[in-house]
Amino acid sequence: MFPRIEAFGHSDVGCVREVNEDNFLCVDLSPHGGAGFRPGSYLLAVADGIGGHAGGSVASDLAVQTLRAEVRILDGREPRECLLDVFQRANRLIFEKSVREPDLTGMGTTLAAAIVIGTRVVAANVGDSRLYLFRDGDLSQVTEDHSWAAEQRRRRLLSEHDIRHSPFRSMITRSLGYAEEVIVDMFAVEAEEDDVLLFCTDGLHGLVPGKRIAKILKKNRDPKATSQALIEAAKAEGGDDNVTVVIARFSPSRNDRPAFSTNTVRISALPEDP
Repeated sequence: MFPRIEAFGHSDVGCVREVNEDNFLCVDLSPHGGAGFRPGSYLLAVADGIGGHAGGSVASDLAVQTLRAEVRILDGREPRECLLDVFQRANRLIFEKSVREPDLTGMGTTLAAAIVIGTRVVAANVGDSRLYLFRDGDLSQVTEDHSWAAEQRRRRLLSEHDIRHSPFRSMITRSLGYAEEVIVDMFAVEAEEDDVLLFCTDGLHGLVPGKRIAKILKKNRDPKATSQALIEAAKAEGGDDNVTVVIARFSPSRNDRPAFSTNTVRISALPEDP
């Protein structure tokens, strides 16, 4: 029996920024079952643009649009191979556009994405947008950040106090669009009933501690209510960045309830094949 997934995504400009440079995807792939996706297949992602009002939003939009368009058919490929190809293609498109258009020079974006088929979750990420797994009350980070702060923590070179007060604390060390090629990290998770996947940009995890995030996930079972509560928590801490979340909860299949609920703001559904 295929698991039922309830999912919801939301993005908020926050309390300080004038432009929202984040973007996300929350798409049911099941209608494309004939192209390699069986029932219980989903595409989930968040992206955080870098490079100013114009560049950041263009880069994140191009990343999710490429992901949406390219993850249509597996053609015998494994989800891992598919995601690697799409990330590289999005990286090249962003890089080439930034070279062609001087106003967009230096733009880039983070991207954390996953293809879910049944209980199998195959994820990829570049940058510091994150995928978390919430299971049995415990919140664990699946992806690894590509940032100056994360490098300092991994190497234990600086104290947490020094990291938080450093002018480099928000610096990204890897992004889509920075160079012609990019290294993509891959992860795999086997989901269980009642697991929750949380995708988020640093507008959430940079302001709200993991314990607080876990408490909100435990309190709210509905993905829509959960996403709204997380965003409000970030805004209550100052909301100095755009904040974007995608929540997906694995539940037993039931015939009397919809298989998938979604609110994608900018991205609503995969286009049909011509």
